[in-house]
Amino acid sequence: MTIESFCKVAWNLSYNQVRSSITKKDYIQFDIPKKNGVRTITLLPEGSSLYVLQRNFNKYYLNKQGLPICVKGFVRGESYISYLESHIGAKYFVRMDIKDFFPSITSEIIKDTFSHLLSFDTDEEKEKILELISEICTYEGVLPQGVPTSPVISNIVMTRIDQRITKYCQILGITYTRYADDMLFSSNMFDFKTKKWFIKKIKFILASMHFKINYSKLKFSENEISLNGYVVSDTGIRLSRSRLMDIKKAITFSKNNHTLLKTDPTGFLRLVNETSLEYRNLKVYPFNSVFQFTQFLIGYRSYLISFLRYDIDSTFRKKAEKLIRNIEGELEFY
Repeated sequence: MTIESFCKVAWNLSYNQVRSSITKKDYIQFDIPKKNGVRTITLLPEGSSLYVLQRNFNKYYLNKQGLPICVKGFVRGESYISYLESHIGAKYFVRMDIKDFFPSITSEIIKDTFSHLLSFDTDEEKEKILELISEICTYEGVLPQGVPTSPVISNIVMTRIDQRITKYCQILGITYTRYADDMLFSSNMFDFKTKKWFIKKIKFILASMHFKINYSKLKFSENEISLNGYVVSDTGIRLSRSRLMDIKKAITFSKNNHTLLKTDPTGFLRLVNETSLEYRNLKVYPFNSVFQFTQFLIGYRSYLISFLRYDIDSTFRKKAEKLIRNIEGELEFY
């Protein structure tokens, strides 16, 4: 393969056209709060030259790369539900989180990953393309969180690790799936909490590419596990009680303050933030506008709809459908 032929395949442009489209000044950065600190989001304006390059790289090349079956995040046809679904009926669970996942993927790691995927006529051409990919897909030397190519590249970078972990788990009778930086393991026989050497083995595999486990998010569980508002058990997947309570409280707050919303939107907003301790999510995300509160409700509506796509217990389905109707009724007031 030559430089020109690769650029034609990956971007439908010539090498010179690709190079002339690269500009770092397009990036926009901001922080959003998380439980422990902040998360830096890096965006590209849609339509900017670099955004178009990344979008086309996804379309013409990255999305066509094969991934291990354990990968459930940022994959067409997969979802957070399918990430959990493989673990239904298990007795023992452990969830691990990769620390600073996107920032840990450096230019050097990306170049090394793609060097094993690409074959060129000369080493010089190969180095030029690896440098080109790095320039297009990284910001300040690391994979930025928030741009089009980062999720797909993170999966490609993790391929060798996913394969090693999957093979190791198969030997031990353990099920493994990954959604971005969340790694979930389950078994009917293997008690992760009493066999800590398993954690050390996964730590060793991750370290081969300089990834680390975030031990503050390490979670052991038995018979069922609750993750991000979902509960996985022997009967299936359901919404957690705490998440259901969050949604109900948000709906009730809205219902009780329709008059205030219409007569004094500023007072409504102040009241939302004053009562924020009642809502888990509001502790780390105070609202700056009524619009943000409506987006909060819309987000819960989308969350519930995604849950309904799964074949769930009829009782929980009725609860979810009722909550969706209630949220839609509230949104009519905004």
